Amino acid sequence: MRRSLRLQGKKNFSRVYKEGSVVRSDYVVVYFLPASEQRVAVVVSKRFGNAVRRNRIRRLLLEAWQENHDHLPSGYYIILPRSSLLSVEENVWRSKVKELFHEWQWASGKNSPHCSAVL
Repeated sequence: MRRSLRLQGKKNFSRVYKEGSVVRSDYVVVYFLPASEQRVAVVVSKRFGNAVRRNRIRRLLLEAWQENHDHLPSGYYIILPRSSLLSVEENVWRSKVKELFHEWQWASGKNSPHCSAVL
């Protein structure tokens, strides 16, 4: 991922968490705050395993976002995997996360996201 697409800084994270909208699925939680540019961060806590496993989860979630980011509105995204992600096979949660980004729709004239599919 290009460095220019990374969401960085405590101030930006705090704004997204406080002012942003939230979309929850079975395997991820996505925070979104509309902005003039598109940036993303994936936050994987230590409960997901060692560094190798956390980095793999991070890479796969970024891959799912990158495949669909051209169709998503500009803004700041924070992607958090849920612990249920650990209880299923990798190909299952990867396909569900890709579906989430693919199915992501936006209410016209609103900044709050909603997803038409129950994932």
